Amino acid sequence: MQELKQKQLVSDQEVDINDTIANQLQMECQILKQQLIDEKQFHNDHQLLTQQLINRTNQRNNDIQKQLTEEKTQRLLFFQQLQQKQSQITKQLEATVKEQASRIVHLENENQSLQSTLNALREQIEKLNVQEYQRCIDLQTKQLEDKDEYISKLKEEMEKINVNQLQDKQIEKVLTILKSVGISQ
Repeated sequence: MQELKQKQLVSDQEVDINDTIANQLQMECQILKQQLIDEKQFHNDHQLLTQQLINRTNQRNNDIQKQLTEEKTQRLLFFQQLQQKQSQITKQLEATVKEQASRIVHLENENQSLQSTLNALREQIEKLNVQEYQRCIDLQTKQLEDKDEYISKLKEEMEKINVNQLQDKQIEKVLTILKSVGISQ
């Protein structure tokens, strides 16, 4: 009986040990399950944050691309308008140069006509009263000198209006306009 009690005691101890081991294993399983759940949650949170970051980055890139496209379009439009203005100014300057050249030719022709008239008057002076016609010659000479002076001034103005200088001025104006809108060279 003592042996039976002893076996029963050993058996009870084994059951207690087994229960303790089972409890420990069950607790470890619970801990591992919770860790697994936590890791899954962390992984899900990480994926969510990563996706949000990707979405924000894509949205930002799209916004930047849209802004760059708009700026490019605005600059292109600005340069087209600038080219049109430059073309208009160039045409106006060419027209002015042609008009001045035409006036010079007209004045030179008029000058030649006056010179011929003056020569004819000189011939008449030799035939007629020198004092009376001398006054006419002086007057016509004065007119001729005035016209010569006017022609000289026009020629000087034409030399000043040099197409290269005009283009340089236009380029300076364009650069000034570009600087004023914030575009540097």
